[in-house]
Amino acid sequence: MDFYVFLVVLSAALMHATWNSIIQSSSNSFLESFNFAIWKVPLTLILIVLLPLPHPDSWPYIAASIVVHFIYTYSFVYTYTRNELSTVYPIFRGTPPLIILLLSYFILNENISSTGWLAVIVTSLGIISMSFMGNKINFKSSISIITVAFTIVAYSMIDGMGARLSMQSFSYLAWVFFIHWSIYSFFVIYQQGYKPCIDHVKNNYLKGIFAASISFLGYSLILWAMTKAPIPYVAALRETSIIFVGIIGYLFLSEKMTIYKILSILTIVIGAILLRLA
Repeated sequence: MDFYVFLVVLSAALMHATWNSIIQSSSNSFLESFNFAIWKVPLTLILIVLLPLPHPDSWPYIAASIVVHFIYTYSFVYTYTRNELSTVYPIFRGTPPLIILLLSYFILNENISSTGWLAVIVTSLGIISMSFMGNKINFKSSISIITVAFTIVAYSMIDGMGARLSMQSFSYLAWVFFIHWSIYSFFVIYQQGYKPCIDHVKNNYLKGIFAASISFLGYSLILWAMTKAPIPYVAALRETSIIFVGIIGYLFLSEKMTIYKILSILTIVIGAILLRLA
């Protein structure tokens, strides 16, 4: 993987870990997700006006992505309301790269080197191993965790192919996010009530604007990287965000940093190095 692309994906991973931590740390994850969803709508609308339209071949992917992203968003917010960040995050972020690796190789005919195979496997196993060290998972959220994992696979594949066809990866994502987050915002208002949603935004608007901005920028960079490198490489490297999640959880969310967690982080670092060499 090109060094510049490597650094871009790592930066996106940090952004991803940051906004996920913001949602999980809130007393009401649905209200917090609304807080940054509502700010994504004007942000992406501005980009839609300024950027060229995506290529027509990418519109079916945009439609599919909107559906998958909605299911993903609801499922992971639901999961965060019932589980510790450092317990569930490794499960639904570590499993998808392995599935994406197989699908990309056998269906998309991506050129995956032997080092690339090893890199993705090592990274994923390192990520998954971190889930064994947290609190027990709430059994009632098992279905949502599985749903999150498979929707990550789905949107990664859909958006990776769609971004390539669009010839305008930022414009592609602006359309996906504008429609998706508009629908999601109305959904949360219906579920949580208009007044609680608006009151939460008024009291936390700076946090919402910040989370919305880094969420869009981070995933935009991921889609751009998928036009420059094999999808499974980018997907796996993006999930090194678990390292940042561990650090954020330790520094700000009072989560423990054990020797086993450190060993898992070192495994992920080795996987990231191998991805750079792949």
